[in-house]
Order: sequence, then structure tokens, then C-alpha cells
Amino acid sequence: MASLRKSLFPDALSLRVEQILERRLFSMSPSDKPILCVGLSGGLDSVVLLHLLAAVCRERFLLRAIHVHHGLSVNADAWAQFVQVLCNRLGVECAVERVTLLPYKGMGVEGAARAARYAAFERQACDVLLLAQHKNDQAETVLLNLLRGSGLRGLAAMPEWRMQNTQMGILRPLLGSTRQDLADYAKQHDLEWVEDESNQDSRYDRNFLRNQIIPQLETVWPSATATLTRVALHAAEADDLLQELAAVDLVHAVQDDVFDLRVALSPLRLRNVLRYWLARYGLQLDTRAFEELLRVAFDADEDAQPALLWRDRAIRRYQHQLFITPAQILMGQRLALPWVMESKVDAWHGVLSWQASEQGIAAERLSQAMLELRPRVGGESLRLVKDGPSRALKQLYQEAKVPPWQRQTCPLIYLDGVLAAVPGLGVASKFKADKGEAGFLPLWREQQ
Repeated sequence: MASLRKSLFPDALSLRVEQILERRLFSMSPSDKPILCVGLSGGLDSVVLLHLLAAVCRERFLLRAIHVHHGLSVNADAWAQFVQVLCNRLGVECAVERVTLLPYKGMGVEGAARAARYAAFERQACDVLLLAQHKNDQAETVLLNLLRGSGLRGLAAMPEWRMQNTQMGILRPLLGSTRQDLADYAKQHDLEWVEDESNQDSRYDRNFLRNQIIPQLETVWPSATATLTRVALHAAEADDLLQELAAVDLVHAVQDDVFDLRVALSPLRLRNVLRYWLARYGLQLDTRAFEELLRVAFDADEDAQPALLWRDRAIRRYQHQLFITPAQILMGQRLALPWVMESKVDAWHGVLSWQASEQGIAAERLSQAMLELRPRVGGESLRLVKDGPSRALKQLYQEAKVPPWQRQTCPLIYLDGVLAAVPGLGVASKFKADKGEAGFLPLWREQQ
């Protein structure tokens, strides 16, 4: 990484950023010459970050900038023009994205602007998005999350590095630097920037902490900012340990995406692994909702089938197990399909696949018959054994402990108008492959 040492301004801040690039960028980026994109508001912090990166020898990466135009200020157009002029002077490609906050109404102005901004960031064709948050921002975030009652994850505040999605990571190389460090750098290099007038409006929570509370704290505890950022580091370490423990416990608590409430864990470890399992499906429940889930899971009558609805999903309990499903259970319609080894069936919100099995439908029958998916209407029966009785699906479902909603959402497999198989229950004896004959068993996987 000697090539990164060719900085035009070898001061402490430049060297610190270069060291972070060496440690993070080329070890974690998926490409040989990654594309770096700076989130450029035009304020002091992001202007300094862009200038730092533009000063580093760029033989190993491509540098771009993205400015999000929220349209909230009368000066928004002027800011967009400013960043474009700045980028032209530094030889950096700049994209200006105009966003609307309407899709995020109900989140407050701060929350909506942040959501719109990150949505714009995710649309960028880059490997690494660099953001200019610094030590003072980190301290504000810790204090803000503390006052909101956040757990360790909230107190850990902003990580230096994280993956935003499967294609793009987020890097914050200035988290170890203070706002004063950045101001000193800007003065040294005669940088100009814009001032967002809304930063002085203490009606916003973060501005209230920044403008009024933290300055007061520092009159008594001068090192308050450094202390709060240290809290973030300690909380991040503790949270990482809890995640490692949860990953170990998950092996015992979850099978086939189903959470077993009878797992032999202490109450605290059960809570920890349950949160971890939910997070894997993008379900970040707040404290009130999580406590309600525990009540639903453990206190409801044993023969009940309680559910907790959370946005567009539901967490349902059935016989001491938890399942994640869509909030609304939809039954599919009658549908003809070609026989292929795997089909995504959007009309049924799932995937139908076929597994080679001696207990499956004869391959020749499958290839020649008309294959249909049909919903359950009631009264269907299935003869699983040649000389055995024909048994009602209701009874077979109960014996197999199939949750009631899956009985509605799992399609029945018909061949030439006759019920041939039910995924999870078996194949009608008259359709089974003979000994030595190739057979295929239908498998159904719901989309979560």
C-alpha cells in the first residue's frame, strides 16, 4: 500500500485517513480498483473529507461524490451548485440527486431526510460510500440514543465500517477526529464550505444537544465528547460479544427457519437469541413490541395461535414454535404450470421445487400430465399407502403438526385434475414411482 503514501498534504489528519483506507478499503472491497463515493453535503465536514481523498494518490481507486438535494432550504439550489463547482475544481465526478420526503412522512423532518438520503446513497454505483461523521457527531449520537432508551446497539452509535447492502459498504474515516481537527484542516488549506441554517434550529433533537446540552456538559466535564465516544467503543465490543453468543445459541434454537421456544437457555440468552433471529429477517422490534412478543409467546393459552403484527410481517406462535410470515395470509388461485425443477410462483408467494425421491411422483407421469396448483377448499383426502385408507387432509395436517396458516398457503398438486401430492404430507399412492423408476417429491418454500 505504499502508493497511498503519496499524499500532497502529509499532516496528521491526512495520514490518519490514509491508514484507515489501508486497513479497511482494500481488504474489504470486492474489486481491484474500487469506486469510492463521498456523501457531499457541502458543509465543513464533507468538504474536508472530499479534499482529503482528492489529495491522496488515486492509483488504487476511483473517486466520486453524491450530493442529496432535499429541497428543504431556500439555499438548496445554491448548495448543489457549490458542490458541483468544488468537484470540478478537484477533478471529481459529482452526482446531484433530488429527493422528496413524502414517502417517509410520519418520521419527522430529521428522520425523513435521513431515510431519503440513505435511499439515494443506496442507488449509487459504488463499492464504498464514505461519510464525514466525526467524533463530535458520535458523541451526540450516543447521548441521543441514550435518551431514547436504546440498548447496546444504540449506544455503540455509528461504526467505522459496515455493509449497507451486498454490494456497498459504508466507511466513516473521520470518526477518530474532532470537529476542531476538521476546522483546523480547512483553515490550513483555505477551504470554503456552506452553512446549513437549520443547524442552528434547536427544535431538532440533535441540534438541541449540539448547541445547548453538550456545551453545558463540557463546562463541568471538558472531556465529555471523548468520554461519550469511548462509551460507544465499549458498547460496540459488548454488542459484538452478544452477537457471537447469539450465533452459537441460534444453532440450538432454530431449525428450518422456525424458532423453538423450548430451547434450554437462560431467560437472558433466550431474549438475546430471539432478537438476533428476528434481526436476520430485518425485524428490529422496539422495546414495547418485543415485550409484547414475549407475552404472546409465553403467556397465551397453549391451544391458542397468537400473532404479533409488525409492519408487513407477523410473528406467529404454534405449538411452542415461532414462525415469521407475511402479515396478511393470502391463498393462491388455481394455476397451471410447466414441470421444471424449480419455479418461483409469484401468485402463490413461494417457490415450488422437486427433489429426486423413491417416494415421489413418477417422472414419466409428471412430464406427460397437466400440472396444476390449487388452493384447499375443504374435504380433500389423500391415499398415501396403496392398500391403506384415504385420509382427510385435515387429519394429515394435524398429525404432521403443520401450522394452520400454512395449510391455507401451501398449494395442492394436481395432475390431470386429480390430487396427486401435497408438499409436506406426501404423494398419492397411485402417482408414486414404481421400484427402480425415477420419482420426484414436491417441496414448497414460502417467501418471507
